[in-house]
Amino acid sequence: MPDKRTILKGNGIGNYVSIGDSFLYLNSLITPMYNIEKEDIDEEYIRLDKAIEQSKEQIEYLIKNVDSKLKNILSMHILLIQDPVIIKQVKNEVKEKLLNVEYVYDTVITEYFDRISAFNNQMLSERASDIIDIKGRVIRNLLNPSTDSSSFSIPKDCIVVSKTLTPSDVLKFNSIGVGGFIVEGGGYTSHAAILAKSFGIPTIFNVQNITNRAKNDRKIIIDCRSNIVILNPNDKDTHNYTLLSENLKKYKEQSIKDAKEKAITKDNVEIKINANIDIPEEMESVIKYGIDSIGLYRTEFLYIYSDDGNTCALPTEERQFNVYKKIASSANGKVIIRTLDIGGDKMAPSLGVFNVKEDNPFLGWRAIRFCLSNKRIFKNQIRALLRASVYGNIEIMIPMISTLEEFLEAKKFINETKEELKKENIAYNDNIKIGALIETPSAAVIMDLLIEETDFISIGSNDLIQYVLACDRTNEKLTYLYNPIDISVLRILKYIIKTANDNNKLVTLCGEMGGVPKYTPILLGLGIRELSMSVTSIAEVKNVIRSVSIKECEELVNSMLENKNNDFSKSILESFIKKLQTQKV
Repeated sequence: MPDKRTILKGNGIGNYVSIGDSFLYLNSLITPMYNIEKEDIDEEYIRLDKAIEQSKEQIEYLIKNVDSKLKNILSMHILLIQDPVIIKQVKNEVKEKLLNVEYVYDTVITEYFDRISAFNNQMLSERASDIIDIKGRVIRNLLNPSTDSSSFSIPKDCIVVSKTLTPSDVLKFNSIGVGGFIVEGGGYTSHAAILAKSFGIPTIFNVQNITNRAKNDRKIIIDCRSNIVILNPNDKDTHNYTLLSENLKKYKEQSIKDAKEKAITKDNVEIKINANIDIPEEMESVIKYGIDSIGLYRTEFLYIYSDDGNTCALPTEERQFNVYKKIASSANGKVIIRTLDIGGDKMAPSLGVFNVKEDNPFLGWRAIRFCLSNKRIFKNQIRALLRASVYGNIEIMIPMISTLEEFLEAKKFINETKEELKKENIAYNDNIKIGALIETPSAAVIMDLLIEETDFISIGSNDLIQYVLACDRTNEKLTYLYNPIDISVLRILKYIIKTANDNNKLVTLCGEMGGVPKYTPILLGLGIRELSMSVTSIAEVKNVIRSVSIKECEELVNSMLENKNNDFSKSILESFIKKLQTQKV
């Protein structure tokens, strides 16, 4: 009897579909436990040191073949592997318990993982896969030091089905050329997700119980656009998705060719497309896509890593100045630099205050709240920004504004810093623009007051959506609730955008919603004329813009706002997008 056709839901990354044979990758690792003699202790120490060195060399080899952002992720793995505190604890326990080193290493890292997981902090929990990745690599090298643990044989173009996915897994499978990943757990902001997206590998996370339901060497389909997985597809599924896959491939190739061209709607309205970046090295790829303006530079990276990818102390004013100067001078357009947005799901080892657990980190001591409480740290950043402003068109964006008083205090602090520089005869742009990042409902409600004090407005859709809907966007149980097109979200977006436009202030959107092609017509219909996104989203978003008119986008939004039923609004959007795709492919 043939296996039953089954459709499962998940969370897809990118606008991809993929068809292939399933490959169950359970990545199980059984660590042996046995007693050792006292005279064997030194030998166990030597085995551990060799395994750590071998693991380090393997990661360094991988680092040579990835881009700058991924180098930093892997560099963090090297730091964790060489952590002297962990190594000392392992060796002490080997000596005290007289147990083999791989078993002790396994228990020590597992305890460390459990402690990290106990913190109510999303960034730490999403980095759990990195800890498991490191543990597996070292233990494999202990068990079989003559074998490169990254080498194994699997079918090319297969769909990998796994309970978890680590960064090393992604790198290994990418080198082979897999067709996609289906994962039981995981999240959009995990390092594995960042890698998969960077390589353009179709990936769906949070597909419940997939490893128990899928079998090896069975046909399987990934549809990231619809967030579904089809097990044992029928002939019609296979035919339709094969055609769709081919058409999307052609569509994507043409989109990349067209990426450098301006994004102009069918009724001749130009939409400005900017890029979001984390590190200066990304400017090279930004320029390749024909994007001059940076709509969001996230400065947190400076507080998390040093220039060589190692964790660092607080960045000095001079280091920050050099980074901001480099970005500003290499961009022909503006560069919107967001001041330190630490806390919530972002942790910086250099800021030891965040070692203290907060019950509600997303509602806690973060972003501008932290900066206004730590003015020495904030002062270094503002001085560096002002000094760099003479080398390009830098604009300053203040994140996580909740009250008018917060924004006014931040502006006052910036003006006071200007006066300091003036007294020191240090050049800066006295007309530097200062904007607010709208990501809290309270800031949205007082838009009429904020707009009088700001030079521009940016919308941080990630946080705004979760705060409007009172749901943690990283909680797997609440994925159904985190809905960018919920009527409440559309209404608040409309109010923010209309208030800015009515007051002739630039309003842009720099959250993940801006880089999702299916939401582009909605944002245009709401009145957005400038978007900022990840470089990998630019080509497809531009293509959508060229396929629509502002009038039909406004009609789409009006029909969705008139609805009281979110499911019906979703169907309206899906019909709209389907019509566009039919026209293009």
